[in-house]
Amino acid sequence: MKGAESGQEPGVESRPDRAVIRRAIETRKDEILDWTMRLIRFPSENRPPTGGEQEAQEWLAAECRKAGWETELYLPTAVPGAMQHPYWLAGRHYPAGRCNLGARWRGTGRQGSAAGSRGGAAGPSAGNSRAPSSGARKGRSILFSGHMDVAPFEPDNWKVTRPYEPRLIEGRLYGRGSADMKGGLAAAFWALKVLADSGFTPAGDIIFESIVDEEFAGGNGTLAGRLAGYNADLAVLSEPTRMQVCSACQGAFLGDLTMRGKAGMPYMGEAIANPVHGLSRVILLFREWEKKWRRENDHPLFREKGKELNVVLYNLASAIPGEFTQMGIPLVASLSWIVWCYPGLSEQDFFKKFRAYWEPLFERDPDLAPFEIQLTPTYHYVRPWETPPVDPGVSAAAEAYEAVTGSAPGVGGAAFSCDLGMYGDPGGMPCVILGPRGDNLHAPDEWVLLEDIYTLAGVFAELAVRWSA
Repeated sequence: MKGAESGQEPGVESRPDRAVIRRAIETRKDEILDWTMRLIRFPSENRPPTGGEQEAQEWLAAECRKAGWETELYLPTAVPGAMQHPYWLAGRHYPAGRCNLGARWRGTGRQGSAAGSRGGAAGPSAGNSRAPSSGARKGRSILFSGHMDVAPFEPDNWKVTRPYEPRLIEGRLYGRGSADMKGGLAAAFWALKVLADSGFTPAGDIIFESIVDEEFAGGNGTLAGRLAGYNADLAVLSEPTRMQVCSACQGAFLGDLTMRGKAGMPYMGEAIANPVHGLSRVILLFREWEKKWRRENDHPLFREKGKELNVVLYNLASAIPGEFTQMGIPLVASLSWIVWCYPGLSEQDFFKKFRAYWEPLFERDPDLAPFEIQLTPTYHYVRPWETPPVDPGVSAAAEAYEAVTGSAPGVGGAAFSCDLGMYGDPGGMPCVILGPRGDNLHAPDEWVLLEDIYTLAGVFAELAVRWSA
């Protein structure tokens, strides 16, 4: 059967019947659910400077081998040039076993595919391994990527279930990492497994990747994947975008504001400026900064309500690590902050504007003037990224979504920071994010909408066929 009745486009003989793929996903829903729940049960937490992804990565690697794909587990630190790269975040540890996973489904016509992984047919990659367009192209390569690490389960006031005891209630699959981002990983894996089981043979390489150390502004695992050569003509991340095709993401700056004064108790009647009081003023001024930051920045992919630039304040402290905390006015008080930005802003330009706002206040504001104040960047700049919405990869993702669901997706920017910029630079790939709906990410009772995992499995399968056939 061909044409519209079979879900095929005229002239595309190698494309599996869309209805067959849909029925395969439908009949294997219980298997997909059990598989996803097993993945969630692994406590693959990222607790800097190290993480607990090993057991989950080894299990997933075994699943990829059973699917027949060329599979490799490798340490980020073993990739040549990774630790010397300017985007590498120092201070993170990768003990034996804390490995990235790369799995490659070889295409039959590699003339137009991107260069392979380390030790593959194309040899090692120094970064951007996309092959130039060529009349000999027989199929384009595609990468489905996600991270195995999840945020720690704290604060421990989970009510629906325990963090690593997944529970399904009214279509919501609860558990740490269910939305961020094991649900998306499951959708990508099952899309490719269903395709493989259907007998489909891609012309271009299809890569499935699970990396470590994305949380806490990490990025080293993703960087290592790019330098190891797991690159393609299109990268798809299944971070939770609430079923919107996102060709861009926000960036994030992270830092501490520390106030230092004079410690003690005012026994002799002399007033002592309290840096805790100073922080109360700083918190109000951060709210003013957020309003100013939103007024001064605009991006066409982020005009939808809920995609405004935010500031998050956390980790208020007045103790010096390793010292006994006296009952009295502390010597220091500190506050950690995150400021998001749109694509197109450099780190240098941000800090120039940020310091221009704060430094006059440090000198003139009466609540701040008594203290020595420092603004210190922490972690590193999580770079924003934008693939132009007119890029063929973005169009292909949107078309695959519409073909499977019958409705056009929203196309915009993701209102969070992630590793998208690592795929665009240094990976050199057009890249999109498309993932499920869910909530309570990095919080108790995290959940993902189970139906979205099934839907995305169909969408990713359709996209893989359209792109790589």
